[in-house]
Amino acid sequence: MLRTHTVGLLSSLLVMLVLVSACSSNSSSASTPAPTVTDTLGTQFAASCSSSMCTLTVQDPIIKPLSCDSAYGSDAFVMLWSRVLTIHVLNIPTAGGPAQVNVGEPGHPVACTTNDQCSPWDATIGSIKYQFVCQNGICQDPNKVLTTSDVVTLCQANILWPSTCPYITSQPFANRLAEIAQGCDALSGQCVSVPADCWQPTPTVDGGAAAVDSGAAGIDSGAIGVDSGL
Repeated sequence: MLRTHTVGLLSSLLVMLVLVSACSSNSSSASTPAPTVTDTLGTQFAASCSSSMCTLTVQDPIIKPLSCDSAYGSDAFVMLWSRVLTIHVLNIPTAGGPAQVNVGEPGHPVACTTNDQCSPWDATIGSIKYQFVCQNGICQDPNKVLTTSDVVTLCQANILWPSTCPYITSQPFANRLAEIAQGCDALSGQCVSVPADCWQPTPTVDGGAAAVDSGAAGIDSGAIGVDSGL
Protein backbone atom coordinates (compact mmCIF):
# COMPACT_ATOMS: atom_id res chain seq x y z
CA MET A 1 0.00 0.00 0.00
CA LEU A 2 2.82 2.40 0.81
CA ARG A 3 4.40 1.79 -2.60
CA THR A 4 1.06 2.46 -4.35
CA HIS A 5 0.50 5.66 -2.36
CA THR A 6 4.01 6.88 -3.11
CA VAL A 7 3.70 6.20 -6.85
CA GLY A 8 0.38 8.10 -6.84
CA LEU A 9 2.07 10.98 -5.06
CA LEU A 10 4.84 11.14 -7.68
CA SER A 11 2.36 11.07 -10.58
CA SER A 12 0.39 13.92 -9.02
CA LEU A 13 3.52 15.98 -8.44
CA LEU A 14 4.64 15.62 -12.05
CA VAL A 15 1.52 17.46 -13.23
CA MET A 16 1.58 20.00 -10.40
CA LEU A 17 5.23 20.93 -10.82
CA VAL A 18 4.84 21.30 -14.58
CA LEU A 19 2.24 23.95 -13.86
CA VAL A 20 4.61 25.69 -11.46
CA SER A 21 7.33 25.61 -14.11
CA ALA A 22 5.00 26.92 -16.80
CA CYS A 23 3.93 29.79 -14.57
CA SER A 24 7.56 30.58 -13.77
CA SER A 25 8.45 30.66 -17.45
CA ASN A 26 5.93 33.46 -17.99
CA SER A 27 7.31 35.56 -15.15
CA SER A 28 8.42 38.60 -17.11
CA SER A 29 6.82 40.77 -14.42
CA ALA A 30 9.17 39.56 -11.69
CA SER A 31 11.02 42.35 -9.90
CA THR A 32 14.73 42.80 -10.61
CA PRO A 33 16.17 39.67 -9.02
CA ALA A 34 18.95 39.57 -6.49
CA PRO A 35 22.29 38.96 -8.23
CA THR A 36 22.92 35.89 -6.10
CA VAL A 37 20.89 33.46 -4.04
CA THR A 38 22.00 30.84 -1.53
CA ASP A 39 20.51 27.42 -0.87
CA THR A 40 20.10 25.77 2.52
CA LEU A 41 23.50 24.09 2.19
CA GLY A 42 25.22 27.46 1.81
CA THR A 43 25.81 27.06 -1.93
CA GLN A 44 25.67 30.35 -3.85
CA PHE A 45 24.14 30.84 -7.29
CA ALA A 46 24.25 33.81 -9.67
CA ALA A 47 20.87 34.63 -11.19
CA SER A 48 20.13 35.47 -14.81
CA CYS A 49 16.48 36.07 -15.70
CA SER A 50 14.79 36.49 -19.06
CA SER A 51 11.13 36.66 -20.09
CA SER A 52 11.05 32.87 -20.25
CA MET A 53 13.02 31.61 -17.24
CA CYS A 54 15.35 32.43 -14.37
CA THR A 55 18.48 30.29 -14.64
CA LEU A 56 21.07 30.05 -11.90
CA THR A 57 24.81 29.52 -12.24
CA VAL A 58 26.37 27.73 -9.29
CA GLN A 59 29.46 29.44 -7.90
CA ASP A 60 31.12 26.19 -6.79
CA PRO A 61 32.65 24.39 -9.82
CA ILE A 62 32.40 21.01 -8.09
CA ILE A 63 28.59 21.10 -8.08
CA LYS A 64 26.81 20.33 -11.34
CA PRO A 65 23.08 20.34 -12.13
CA LEU A 66 21.98 16.71 -12.45
CA SER A 67 18.28 16.07 -12.99
CA CYS A 68 18.46 12.26 -13.23
CA ASP A 69 15.27 12.63 -15.25
CA SER A 70 15.96 12.71 -18.97
CA ALA A 71 18.73 12.41 -21.55
CA TYR A 72 16.97 14.58 -24.14
CA GLY A 73 18.31 17.95 -23.10
CA SER A 74 20.68 19.84 -20.87
CA ASP A 75 20.37 20.15 -17.10
CA ALA A 76 20.25 23.57 -15.49
CA PHE A 77 19.58 25.15 -12.11
CA VAL A 78 16.41 27.25 -12.31
CA MET A 79 14.13 29.15 -9.95
CA LEU A 80 10.61 27.89 -9.25
CA TRP A 81 7.90 29.97 -7.59
CA SER A 82 5.70 28.23 -5.03
CA ARG A 83 4.94 28.68 -1.32
CA VAL A 84 8.65 27.92 -0.85
CA LEU A 85 10.98 29.72 -3.26
CA THR A 86 12.97 26.87 -4.80
CA ILE A 87 16.30 26.30 -6.55
CA HIS A 88 15.57 23.32 -8.79
CA VAL A 89 17.43 21.19 -11.33
CA LEU A 90 15.53 21.14 -14.63
CA ASN A 91 16.20 19.18 -17.80
CA ILE A 92 15.64 21.58 -20.71
CA PRO A 93 14.89 19.79 -24.02
CA THR A 94 17.35 20.67 -26.78
CA ALA A 95 14.63 20.19 -29.41
CA GLY A 96 12.41 22.84 -27.84
CA GLY A 97 9.03 22.36 -26.20
CA PRO A 98 8.08 22.72 -22.55
CA ALA A 99 10.39 21.46 -19.85
CA GLN A 100 8.80 19.05 -17.40
CA VAL A 101 9.65 19.06 -13.71
CA ASN A 102 8.97 16.18 -11.37
CA VAL A 103 9.61 15.27 -7.77
CA GLY A 104 12.56 13.06 -8.66
CA GLU A 105 14.66 16.09 -9.57
CA PRO A 106 16.84 17.73 -6.90
CA GLY A 107 15.69 20.99 -5.35
CA HIS A 108 16.53 23.15 -2.32
CA PRO A 109 14.80 26.10 -0.67
CA VAL A 110 16.34 29.55 -1.05
CA ALA A 111 17.99 30.38 2.28
CA CYS A 112 17.84 33.81 3.90
CA THR A 113 18.48 35.84 7.03
CA THR A 114 16.46 38.96 6.14
CA ASN A 115 13.35 39.79 4.10
CA ASP A 116 15.49 41.84 1.72
CA GLN A 117 17.00 38.64 0.37
CA CYS A 118 13.55 37.34 -0.56
CA SER A 119 11.60 40.40 -1.70
CA PRO A 120 13.45 40.84 -5.05
CA TRP A 121 11.77 37.60 -6.10
CA ASP A 122 8.24 38.90 -5.53
CA ALA A 123 6.28 38.38 -8.73
CA THR A 124 2.81 38.24 -10.22
CA ILE A 125 2.67 35.09 -12.31
CA GLY A 126 -0.56 34.79 -14.22
CA SER A 127 -3.16 35.72 -11.62
CA ILE A 128 -1.07 34.59 -8.65
CA LYS A 129 0.86 37.19 -6.68
CA TYR A 130 3.88 36.05 -4.68
CA GLN A 131 5.31 38.11 -1.82
CA PHE A 132 8.21 36.36 -0.16
CA VAL A 133 9.50 36.91 3.35
CA CYS A 134 12.29 35.26 5.32
CA GLN A 135 10.66 32.79 7.68
CA ASN A 136 12.57 30.14 9.61
CA GLY A 137 15.64 30.70 7.44
CA ILE A 138 14.04 30.25 4.02
CA CYS A 139 12.18 32.45 1.53
CA GLN A 140 8.48 31.68 1.43
CA ASP A 141 5.09 33.25 0.90
CA PRO A 142 3.17 32.40 4.11
CA ASN A 143 -0.11 33.39 2.46
CA LYS A 144 0.10 30.40 0.11
CA VAL A 145 -1.06 26.89 0.95
CA LEU A 146 1.72 24.42 1.66
CA THR A 147 1.60 21.89 -1.19
CA THR A 148 3.23 18.52 -1.63
CA SER A 149 5.83 20.06 -3.94
CA ASP A 150 6.80 22.48 -1.16
CA VAL A 151 7.15 19.62 1.33
CA VAL A 152 9.36 17.68 -1.09
CA THR A 153 11.58 20.77 -1.37
CA LEU A 154 11.71 21.15 2.42
CA CYS A 155 12.68 17.49 2.75
CA GLN A 156 15.65 18.01 0.44
CA ALA A 157 16.95 21.06 2.31
CA ASN A 158 19.76 19.18 4.05
CA ILE A 159 20.42 16.60 1.32
CA LEU A 160 23.55 17.21 -0.74
CA TRP A 161 23.24 17.93 -4.47
CA PRO A 162 23.66 14.56 -6.22
CA SER A 163 26.64 13.60 -8.34
CA THR A 164 25.25 10.26 -9.59
CA CYS A 165 21.89 8.80 -10.57
CA PRO A 166 19.29 7.62 -9.82
CA TYR A 167 18.50 10.32 -7.28
CA ILE A 168 14.99 9.25 -6.39
CA THR A 169 16.22 5.99 -4.82
CA SER A 170 19.12 7.57 -2.92
CA GLN A 171 19.03 7.93 0.83
CA PRO A 172 17.68 9.72 2.71
CA PHE A 173 15.51 11.07 -0.16
CA ALA A 174 13.71 7.77 -0.81
CA ASN A 175 12.73 7.38 2.85
CA ARG A 176 11.53 10.96 3.03
CA LEU A 177 9.31 10.50 -0.02
CA ALA A 178 7.68 7.60 1.79
CA GLU A 179 7.17 9.82 4.85
CA ILE A 180 5.69 12.59 2.70
CA ALA A 181 3.22 10.14 1.17
CA GLN A 182 1.80 9.52 4.63
CA GLY A 183 1.07 13.21 5.31
CA CYS A 184 0.08 14.51 1.87
CA ASP A 185 -2.87 13.82 -0.36
CA ALA A 186 -1.91 12.80 -3.92
CA LEU A 187 -5.15 14.14 -5.41
CA SER A 188 -5.42 17.56 -3.74
CA GLY A 189 -1.68 18.16 -3.50
CA GLN A 190 -2.09 19.52 0.02
CA CYS A 191 -0.30 18.36 3.16
CA VAL A 192 -1.26 18.16 6.79
CA SER A 193 2.30 17.93 8.06
CA VAL A 194 5.99 18.13 7.20
CA PRO A 195 8.06 15.11 8.30
CA ALA A 196 10.01 15.86 11.47
CA ASP A 197 13.41 15.22 9.87
CA CYS A 198 12.74 17.82 7.16
CA TRP A 199 13.19 21.61 7.26
CA GLN A 200 10.11 23.12 8.89
CA PRO A 201 8.24 26.11 7.38
CA THR A 202 7.77 27.63 10.84
CA PRO A 203 9.97 27.46 13.96
CA THR A 204 9.58 24.46 16.22
CA VAL A 205 10.13 24.09 19.94
CA ASP A 206 13.59 22.57 19.44
CA GLY A 207 14.86 25.43 17.30
CA GLY A 208 13.18 25.21 13.92
CA ALA A 209 15.05 24.17 10.83
CA ALA A 210 16.45 20.72 10.34
CA ALA A 211 20.18 20.37 10.85
CA VAL A 212 22.11 21.00 7.64
CA ASP A 213 24.72 18.50 6.53
CA SER A 214 28.03 20.34 6.23
CA GLY A 215 29.47 17.88 3.70
CA ALA A 216 32.20 19.06 1.37
CA ALA A 217 30.97 21.68 -1.11
CA GLY A 218 27.34 20.65 -0.69
CA ILE A 219 27.63 17.65 -2.99
CA ASP A 220 27.14 13.99 -2.18
CA SER A 221 29.86 11.35 -2.33
CA GLY A 222 28.12 9.46 -5.10
CA ALA A 223 27.27 6.52 -2.84
CA ILE A 224 23.69 5.45 -3.56
CA GLY A 225 21.53 3.49 -1.18
CA VAL A 226 18.41 1.84 -2.59
CA ASP A 227 15.20 1.64 -0.62
CA SER A 228 13.63 -1.63 -1.59
CA GLY A 229 10.23 -0.39 -0.48
CA LEU A 230 9.97 2.44 -3.05
